[in-house]
Amino acid sequence: MSKKALVDKMKLQTIAVLIWLTLSGCRYLHNSPTTPEPWYPSVNANSDPVFAVFESRIPCADCEKIKVALVLYRHSETKAPTTYKLARIYVAKRPEDRIVVDGTWTITRGTNLDPNAIVYQLDANAPQEFQTFWVAGQDILFILDHKLRPKVGTAGYSYALNRMRY
Repeated sequence: MSKKALVDKMKLQTIAVLIWLTLSGCRYLHNSPTTPEPWYPSVNANSDPVFAVFESRIPCADCEKIKVALVLYRHSETKAPTTYKLARIYVAKRPEDRIVVDGTWTITRGTNLDPNAIVYQLDANAPQEFQTFWVAGQDILFILDHKLRPKVGTAGYSYALNRMRY
């Protein structure tokens, strides 16, 4: 067999193996879920559906970062705010512990920068540093400080939560 024929045969074998590996992996994809089950229910105790889910990683003074998730529920007919679930994981401190609080939320207006801005206000069940959010478009919430100013993040993490679902 010539050297060129041997090289061509090896190329064809390599392509055949790659195709086989690709196709054999497909059967496992059909049986595996595409996304994990969410940690929160799709409806609250009053059967109000999820309105939005926001998530981010924010700076932390005494840990690597905090993973934050905010789930907002609202009445299915009136669209009025009803309840929320706020989850936090302190990474590199207690990563196995998800701290979840829940309560009610309202919509108010006004930040230090814009008196007409829409603000989501969580009740006192939420830690004070996670009670007030400026709605900066339908997909972004900025965490506000006690003077209703957006909190300033670091080069790696900000205080902006991004809409993930709904």
